[in-house]
Amino acid sequence: MRAPHPRTVADTLRAVARDLALHLDFTTLERMPASFVTEHLGQRHTDMLWRVGTTWGGWVYILILLEFQSTVDRRMALRMTDYTTTIWMQLGNEDLGPRGEYPFVLPIVIYNGERRWTAATDIGDLVGPVPGELLGYRPRHRYLLIEIQSEDPASLPPENVLAMIARFEQAPTAELLEELLGPLWAWLDTIGEPELTGAFRKWIGLAVARRFGEAGEELERTVLEEEEGTMTLLERAREWGKEYDRQWKEKLEKGVERERRASIQRERELVQRMVTRRFGPSAAGQLLPVLDRISDPEDIAPIADAVIECETAEEFLERVRKG
Repeated sequence: MRAPHPRTVADTLRAVARDLALHLDFTTLERMPASFVTEHLGQRHTDMLWRVGTTWGGWVYILILLEFQSTVDRRMALRMTDYTTTIWMQLGNEDLGPRGEYPFVLPIVIYNGERRWTAATDIGDLVGPVPGELLGYRPRHRYLLIEIQSEDPASLPPENVLAMIARFEQAPTAELLEELLGPLWAWLDTIGEPELTGAFRKWIGLAVARRFGEAGEELERTVLEEEEGTMTLLERAREWGKEYDRQWKEKLEKGVERERRASIQRERELVQRMVTRRFGPSAAGQLLPVLDRISDPEDIAPIADAVIECETAEEFLERVRKG
């Protein structure tokens, strides 16, 4: 996943950290160079660290981690604490306050999985119970969690990148995506940031790709390699969606058919046991050809009735053969 665009970072803070955003000068927002982050954080985090000037002086560092995996990382609070302390360790004296104090670091986890996020957001919650006298020594360090699937777009600021992302990610159909597309492009035209427009185009393709089964990988390659319009992508996604629905319907019908056959077989075996116990194995063996010809579960019910109502094996077999 590509690193966030500056407008995305700014809009994210305006949407979910509004009190803090009031004190930030977003004209100073800058991505920290890759060389700033050590190998300890890993290569995929080198473009996720930003800093922005504040109204009270100094800097706020923004550490953004994108989590698009399906599983929830239970130790995320520990990871974010590790990343934060690593950032502080890399700062030079010129980055510290007048009395040597460290700048504020805001860790943000943006999660887009289908499952709800259940991991602790504070490292202190990963520590086991301790006596009351030790509570003051329990470590505390929180990260800001943004669950895209749970955000209410209506509650987010208008003309906001995070709000746009939430609307797209939560749209249940390709038709609704298409309805959202017009206002999105109009809004991007007013911003006049080609890099952001290109990033949205790639992201839209990836978002659509995740929803259409095996065709998703092909669509992802198409989005990243070809220069075609997003309307065309949505039309193709819709067709793939229809194909996916058709395949799903076929699988469902096959599943229903398998269950119907299994149900018939269970009822055959039940009637066989009933006949064996009432009239003996010989009568049960003679019944087999009759049961093999039955394809409707409802046709087995009269045979079960005959087991109870007939007095002899001869009477029973004659009745089911005529029936």
